[in-house]
Amino acid sequence: MKLVFLDTETTGLKAWKNGKTYHEITELAIIVHENGKETFRESWKFFPRRIETADPIALEIGGYDQKKWDAEAIDWNAKIISYLCSILDGAVIVGHNVKFDIGFLRATFNDFGMKFFFPPELDTKALAKMVWGFNNLKMDFIRSQVDGMTCDGGHRALKDTEDCVFIYTKFQEMIKKTI
Repeated sequence: MKLVFLDTETTGLKAWKNGKTYHEITELAIIVHENGKETFRESWKFFPRRIETADPIALEIGGYDQKKWDAEAIDWNAKIISYLCSILDGAVIVGHNVKFDIGFLRATFNDFGMKFFFPPELDTKALAKMVWGFNNLKMDFIRSQVDGMTCDGGHRALKDTEDCVFIYTKFQEMIKKTI
């Protein structure tokens, strides 16, 4: 089985507004596991194409720094989207509040006219609920309550993706103990 763990940082909370793409992805991280082994890991920074619609608080939370983005970010284009489609194809997408991330990917793909049938998804919020029984399923709360997790570096795409892998692994361990 192929699992694609992912997380995005964005310029705000609304992928769509009035039927048009609005906020956008500034950072994306992906970690791929195939047959229980990590086979791919990457993180990208993307230049916002509509910085004027950005929520300053979202930029701050997501660690957006113009100088850093000028030095490290790339532009969205059809080639990178095709590459992402090849990574996602045939997988289960795993993330924390994963519908949010997929919504932003859909909006970005739509901007470039890319049609893609998104695969099934698995939300680590549900897994965290099963493993630890928390009612508060915000990632920062989970990090503050679970040994082996830390809030340091949170709200950055790669750290958040690594934490999704951690939660999934703890879920797998719990399942193995019950079998």
